[in-house]
Amino acid sequence: MRKRLVLFFIIVSTSLFGSLSMAQEPNDSEGDIRYISDDLFTFLRSGPGDQYRFLGPIIAGTPVKVLQGDANSNWIEIIDQQQRTGWVDSQFISKTQSFRERVPELQQQLNEANITLQQQATDNDLLNQRIIALGSENTALNRKLTEVTEANRKIKLELEQHDQSAQIEWFTRGGIVAVISLLLGIILTYLPKKRRRNDNWM
Repeated sequence: MRKRLVLFFIIVSTSLFGSLSMAQEPNDSEGDIRYISDDLFTFLRSGPGDQYRFLGPIIAGTPVKVLQGDANSNWIEIIDQQQRTGWVDSQFISKTQSFRERVPELQQQLNEANITLQQQATDNDLLNQRIIALGSENTALNRKLTEVTEANRKIKLELEQHDQSAQIEWFTRGGIVAVISLLLGIILTYLPKKRRRNDNWM
């Protein structure tokens, strides 16, 4: 418990002292935006190294603006959201946005994706209903086509039978006419012929 109180006192003291002791005004019009790495609680220092005093803590995911880097110590000078200018180890700086900062954006994307999926599901349901309706219409049309084909076959068969009956009737009538003609020819052949008057014989 005592160690925690001492640590808390050191953090608060260094934060207040660092805030009061900063003499230079930060120029935040220049510099690239970077982020403090996730799952990290680090300190902003007054110089490029652990030997420099604390200016205050920086919470993970905080966006900061990079001013310059120190090649010898591998430390980077930044400006944080509180407009404090200080140095942090470059290993704690990330180019990608903090996951905590990205959660609202990811949540929004997830919500939009869910809405899109729901709309697609609705569209799929409508398409399935339309497919079922078209299937029923197709079945009805096939049934109707079968009925029409059967009716056409019956009509064709009746026409063929009618043609056969007509031919038989014509053949029968022709035969009767031929027989009658033959009989008349025979009868006329055997009828006695009238004798001619001979007016000049007496």
